[in-house]
Amino acid sequence: MTEDAAALPANNRFALRQVARAQRKAALATSLDGRPYVSLVTLAFDHDLSPILLLSGLADHTRNLRADPRASLLLDGTEGHANPQTGPRVTLVGSAEPDSDPRLRSRFLARHPAAALYAGFGDFGIWRLRIERVHFVGGFARAVWFDAPLVSEAAAAAMATAETGLLDRINALAPEQLAGLVGGGAWQAVGIDLDGVDLASGEASARVDFDTPAEGPEQAWRSFVNTAGQAFE
Repeated sequence: MTEDAAALPANNRFALRQVARAQRKAALATSLDGRPYVSLVTLAFDHDLSPILLLSGLADHTRNLRADPRASLLLDGTEGHANPQTGPRVTLVGSAEPDSDPRLRSRFLARHPAAALYAGFGDFGIWRLRIERVHFVGGFARAVWFDAPLVSEAAAAAMATAETGLLDRINALAPEQLAGLVGGGAWQAVGIDLDGVDLASGEASARVDFDTPAEGPEQAWRSFVNTAGQAFE
């Protein structure tokens, strides 16, 4: 069942972005000689929610994309639901293309540090999915389609410029303050966007969602402060 966006809560764009950004892996659908081919990939997200993939040129899905760039990704947020049909999931539909921007490579490796072992191999490269449409299922019989963009282009560009400085501010906090967000341990902020913060501790990762979406870099900082529940300045 698909409903109009107006029939669902007004924050569905924020909700679907939260579901998507929390995922570190996805099912990638490509075309293999005109037939659907689905494979497992790891991914990160740019500020505009574009998925960032590190793909080997030897993989079938990469060969498929070179022949036909149309693709979709299923992001599964149903973990923990006894009935997966009641859980949220997001399907991103668009076209994939190689992208040599070092910033995208850095964002991917921040979410997947172990990939640094092979990211420099000659057959590996960064790909970006240019989103055209998004299907968000918020639960059983609660589905809606959205057209891109899902994030303001200006806000995404501002976050890309400000991200390093924002991460420095967060990581300048006392270690126990960051640890308190995820129940202890030694954590470092490795990414921040309009919807939340990505933390890493070795190979472990955690996502801290904002209570409300930010509209720019300074509000993202304030959203982090509010979500953390402490008056960081």
